[in-house]
Amino acid sequence: MMKTLDRVGRFLSTMVFQNIAGLIALGMLRVLFGSNGWWPLRALNGLITPMTQYLIPILFGYTGGKMIGNHRGGVIAAFVIIGLVAGNPSEYTMTLPAMIIGPTMGFIIKKTDKWLVSRIPLGLELLYYSTIAGLIGVFFVLMAYYYISPAFVQGLHVIVTGSGKLVSSGYLWLIALVIEPAKILFFNNVINHGILEPLGINQTKEFGKSIFFLLETNPGPGFGLLMAYFIRSIGKEKGNARSAVAIQLIGGIHEVYFPYALRKPLLILPLILGGMAGDFVFSVLHAGLVATPSPGSILTQLLLAPKGMHISVLLGFSASACVSFFWSIYVLSRAVTESNDSKDNNKMPVKQQIQSITEKKPVKLEQKVIFACDAGMGSSAMGAALLRKKLKQADLHFVVDNCSVDDLSDDADIVISHIHLTERAKASAPHARHFSINSFLDQAFYEELVVCLKQELGSSFHEETTVLVDMTVFTPEHIMIQLDAIDKWEAISQVGEILIRTGHVEEEFIQEMHLREQMLSTYIGNGIAIPHGMDGDSKHILKSGIAIAQYPEGIDFGDGDIAYLLIAVVGHHSEKLELVSHIALMIDNVEFVNQLIQAKNRKEIYSLVCNSFAEMDRIR
Repeated sequence: MMKTLDRVGRFLSTMVFQNIAGLIALGMLRVLFGSNGWWPLRALNGLITPMTQYLIPILFGYTGGKMIGNHRGGVIAAFVIIGLVAGNPSEYTMTLPAMIIGPTMGFIIKKTDKWLVSRIPLGLELLYYSTIAGLIGVFFVLMAYYYISPAFVQGLHVIVTGSGKLVSSGYLWLIALVIEPAKILFFNNVINHGILEPLGINQTKEFGKSIFFLLETNPGPGFGLLMAYFIRSIGKEKGNARSAVAIQLIGGIHEVYFPYALRKPLLILPLILGGMAGDFVFSVLHAGLVATPSPGSILTQLLLAPKGMHISVLLGFSASACVSFFWSIYVLSRAVTESNDSKDNNKMPVKQQIQSITEKKPVKLEQKVIFACDAGMGSSAMGAALLRKKLKQADLHFVVDNCSVDDLSDDADIVISHIHLTERAKASAPHARHFSINSFLDQAFYEELVVCLKQELGSSFHEETTVLVDMTVFTPEHIMIQLDAIDKWEAISQVGEILIRTGHVEEEFIQEMHLREQMLSTYIGNGIAIPHGMDGDSKHILKSGIAIAQYPEGIDFGDGDIAYLLIAVVGHHSEKLELVSHIALMIDNVEFVNQLIQAKNRKEIYSLVCNSFAEMDRIR
């Protein structure tokens, strides 16, 4: 049951995250020009009202439909939401209903498309899919207009009335009993974007602001706890706490304080008391924001506070921070002081983790490292940035990215996640090597991980045949797979974009590639084209490099020549000649070329090319 609720909540929060920029933009319009704004302009109500009434529900509906039913599911969902909004006789916004109707329509379109697969005559796929989706849209937009919208209005009336009574009762601060413990168990995005935000949007339409935007996003409780840790810690732990304070307060990434609270479960009490204190002050002072401050930084809270609310917001934040700080100091002073090098009992040291894992799957040269957190945006992005910097300093050229723990793909080689999310990460990417981290700011973890990876990479380097290709010339980033293009001109532009993105040529070089193709086709046989510029000494070439683009469906280069691989080689004089000679020998082998064409991921192509280069160098 909890897993189902967690999955639904994360889906809703992802839906909101993808539209958060629009919500903040609307909030800033209210702050600046709304009825309670700094420069009220009544004329702009004609802009703000339709955005609230139509735009936001349609965005949410389209996003939810697309997430399940792809683009067509999103389009039909948006179409139905129009009927939902037009059939609304009340003043309530249809944002919350849109978050339900959108995914529902996406699900219906997805199931319908699956049912149609084996029932559509050849050549009529587009006609059938589009027409039947249109009929579904017509049916449900009428249902939404006449029946679903009035039903939702009744439900919204109960929810809004109940939440209003809770606010006016003076006992809203008790909600911290649920919010604060749930946050440190990584349900923060579920609570904020799945529950509080839709309520806040409805309340904002009526009052111009909402306290619901402050309940989960208040950085005060976490700030107080981190300050207590900073004062009580020594050595590296003190430095980690200092960094966490800035990232949590200014960056708005609350996940950084969750591990500190989980070390000592009694620290949940100071968080709850701090949350209660802040919510009580917000209630008494009638504080509120005009949109969700995402991320939950004190800066975004002040940015989205309407005119006259800044002092109230700061007082609520200060109250929660002070209460949390003093009670956290008390709890920490009663506990046995840990040394700064103490180890987490729930997590093996990095060296032990990597030794136990590499026995099953050794480290190789090309690696895709993924940081995974609950939402895939805040703490994981920060961790990925920190590791990327450490790897660069160590001259290790791994691809480092971040995503949600439930969106991990099979091509991930290394997955790093918080210890409480590792099991979910293993379920999503069972073939990857998994590392558990207790804090995304743990500098010692990154340093030890980089050292271990470099050592393991060094040992495997001697065991396998691998080419020492200059890492500035060719890396996995120089490869794009499973592309499609309208014609060869678009394909040439795409491979040129790889060279631009990796810093080998300037944008003008693509025009030179097109001019060269107009003179004579660059298709050379064996399913390969080698697009290049007019002159090897082009001023638009910055440095030598190789780019490979794979087209499984093939690209027509004229005269019946179909290219499945486009390989672009750039350089000056001898550098380019050396690279071209390697490429020429490599692609002369039809079996080898077929392996490149059929490769399913970038690292497979990278390994094939590198090993081919290595073999040539060994023979020479």
